Amino acid sequence: MKKVITSITVCSLAVCALASCGSSAKSGEKIIGKWAMSDLSNAGAGVEGGGIIFSDNGKGSVYLDTSSLLHFSDDGLVVSETTLSKDYIKESGDTLTVDVMGNEMIGLTKLESKTGYDGKYSLKSGILYDSIVQGMENQGGSSFNKDDLDITIDFDGSKSEVVFNDLFTYTTSGKKLTVSGFSGFLDGGDGKEAKAEFKVDGDTLELKDAKSTETLTRVK
Repeated sequence: MKKVITSITVCSLAVCALASCGSSAKSGEKIIGKWAMSDLSNAGAGVEGGGIIFSDNGKGSVYLDTSSLLHFSDDGLVVSETTLSKDYIKESGDTLTVDVMGNEMIGLTKLESKTGYDGKYSLKSGILYDSIVQGMENQGGSSFNKDDLDITIDFDGSKSEVVFNDLFTYTTSGKKLTVSGFSGFLDGGDGKEAKAEFKVDGDTLELKDAKSTETLTRVK
């Protein structure tokens, strides 16, 4: 499960560095929240953490802590162990692009402003975006439509978080969780739908799919 989630963006960030409705039943309310996967930092490529967000509207998102891979500094944009200087960063209104020798690495639209380049952005174009789309097409198959893809990146000092917003829909019935749309983070599905058993105990969520059991901890 960890490997599938990180594969959505990890390969894309490495490239950059190289220059339906949900249930409103009580059982559904228990699973609503932001849940962190355990030991996700060991899944590879520098991702420090991440997990799943179950919203109260029956939509689900995937988030990744990409702080060590992608953040702004006083000198420019840090990508893994490389700093792309401010000379490569161009701003026009709410649009920010990072262009290296004619290659657009990242194309962002600012949604919320903070100090300097920091803020919340929507990822719209560039090598990073194209690589993510390609990876998700491979994972999601016919259930994935890139026109529905909503990726935001929140930059805050030395930290960054990538969120794949409303990536899937979910319903719950008793202890059963059904995920439709992009269901690649669960094993045993048919590409359009996947099922798992879940158990909530305080701030702990246990998800059991066809191949593994994953324990997550509530973030908020």
